[in-house]
Amino acid sequence: MATPSDLHRRLAANDVRYALHFAGHPRLTRRPDVLTTMIADASAILTDVRSLKAGADRQAISQSAERQRSLYTSEREAIVQLQAQMGPIAREASLLGSRANLVFHRYTRHFAGQNRGSRDGTYLRDMVAELAAIHAQMQAILADQDIDGLRADIEVVEGRLVQFRTEGTHIAAAQTEAAPDEQAGAMANVANNLFNQYKVHFAGLPRVSRRPELLVRLIEALDAVRERMTALQTQGLHDEHNAANIGIVENRLQLWTQELAAIRAERQTASFASMVKDLATAADAELESYGQHFSGQSRRTRDLGRLSDIIDRLDEVERQITRLDQVQDDADNALHLAVVRDAMTMYQAEYDEIAKAQGKAG
Repeated sequence: MATPSDLHRRLAANDVRYALHFAGHPRLTRRPDVLTTMIADASAILTDVRSLKAGADRQAISQSAERQRSLYTSEREAIVQLQAQMGPIAREASLLGSRANLVFHRYTRHFAGQNRGSRDGTYLRDMVAELAAIHAQMQAILADQDIDGLRADIEVVEGRLVQFRTEGTHIAAAQTEAAPDEQAGAMANVANNLFNQYKVHFAGLPRVSRRPELLVRLIEALDAVRERMTALQTQGLHDEHNAANIGIVENRLQLWTQELAAIRAERQTASFASMVKDLATAADAELESYGQHFSGQSRRTRDLGRLSDIIDRLDEVERQITRLDQVQDDADNALHLAVVRDAMTMYQAEYDEIAKAQGKAG
């Protein structure tokens, strides 16, 4: 027999699912079948609550379950109606807009207001490439169907592409046009940035769920740092810190190259099904970390860096699940992809709210 605590827990689980998958999301991109399941859950709670003794708990649970069922039913009807009216192409356009917003937020976390001398230009070029691909897909859709709002979305993406490319030029100038000793300091900062990216995405994490292309980019970026440090020394810079840093960078390059080979070897033997499972496990670890460190906590005391790391690791998982989705239709993989994208959207919104609470927004 259900207990009041069991029923409250099931109600809370429904509220969490609704907040994650529906609150604040465009209806065009939502899955009505998820709401169908949630409506059934709320109805089951209404049935189970009848076994409780009459009292305040029974009344409160009944009212909450009825509220959920009514909300989920009306929301499902609105989603089904809108999607039938707009069609699948409009849904794809909306998804592209959501993906572009993920890139915008990544830029905000890693480049807006940061010291240009310490930034990783390859990371920004990666964002430009991803945003350019989204832009091309948006234009292809617009050529086929004039969808409300798509032209405006394309203009926003075009504006951001200009912004990102211009910022890339400024970053390169900040790192190469200063005095030699300042350039050496800038290269040390870039190296530390790359070391941190490796720590966030690879250190101690299962190899099969790591994206090799990311490590290739980090290796290429660190090798460029090594070349610049060595060139400064050849050009006459006498700096013991720069000389020591060259040795550190060369050591890391060797270790990272070995790790890349190990990652590729493990992934080559992994089946499609095991990749789906391992990536879902990686995503679940980030969702659990968010729940442990952020859910129900005071925003004034939360660590924005930790949350940014969670979002970044989910971004890596999202890229890989998307690739699997393009290779083969798989219901489990499609569900994981929806969960990861929704979690990223929710966590980015929470990041912004924490930044406001801590006076770091703007």
